[in-house]
Amino acid sequence: MAQAQLRVPDLAACAAPYRILKVRRLTGALGAEIEGVDLSQHIPADVRAELDRAVLDFAVLVFRNQTLSPAALKRLGEQFGEIEEEPFIPKLEGHEGVYLLQGSGGARLSTQNLHWHVDHSYRAVPSYGTFLYAVNVPEAGGDTMFACMTKAYEALSPTMQKIADGLVVIHDVLQYGLQAGHMSLARPEFIGRLQGMRSVFPQIEHPLVCTHPDTGKKFLYINPAWASGIKGMSPQESQALLAFLNTHATQQPKLQCRVRWENGTLVFWDNRCVQHSPIADYTEQRIMHRVAIAGTWRPT
Repeated sequence: MAQAQLRVPDLAACAAPYRILKVRRLTGALGAEIEGVDLSQHIPADVRAELDRAVLDFAVLVFRNQTLSPAALKRLGEQFGEIEEEPFIPKLEGHEGVYLLQGSGGARLSTQNLHWHVDHSYRAVPSYGTFLYAVNVPEAGGDTMFACMTKAYEALSPTMQKIADGLVVIHDVLQYGLQAGHMSLARPEFIGRLQGMRSVFPQIEHPLVCTHPDTGKKFLYINPAWASGIKGMSPQESQALLAFLNTHATQQPKLQCRVRWENGTLVFWDNRCVQHSPIADYTEQRIMHRVAIAGTWRPT
């Protein structure tokens, strides 16, 4: 299927107010709630143009009170590009391309805490973006945090920007499973799974600082989940610099927004320049449907 991803609006359109959509910013850094579109229906060209612009303006778009069956969610995704396969999340039975995120439902807090990450940075061509739809969520808890990597780069000192520019980061699909304790080299069954993952996803190198293909802005391309080291540095040097940059990028409220879920909420985010982190502070059942859009941009 041919890619039909974000269409970059011209500069004059970017300076004009939104005519069709009602847009309410979430924070100064990123994020906006969008009203004026029923995403279960085909999106007209003029509405799509404003949505494309909003992705560039805000990176995280929140749509409330949407009614999206799995089939409708998939159709929505197909209007933005090719649906991406997800190797580590269970598929929603009977709905190819739609994946199920299900947490808790017991007396203990959910263990589905993925912490801060960018989806699929262990691939040569990572995801373009993700649609995540709330089917049944707790009354409170289970929010998702987002952090703007463009603002994170801009908030670095000029000296640190010069250090970061030109560095290359190694991304490793095995990093998260081993670091988070989900897998262990001490257990033979995990060794087999790790070997299988490595055969499909070899280590990949991406620039530490990338340029957004549509806005032309620089951003930090780091990922605590899968960034395992900086090329050409000793492990100690690499660990120290990545630890600083990860803390800088994800622990400052001025670089973030927080989305509180309600049933029928749909969120789309630009996976290229945004990190996200679901918060596992709930015990009730939390059911989400996910459709990811395959990328065409190689980090550069």
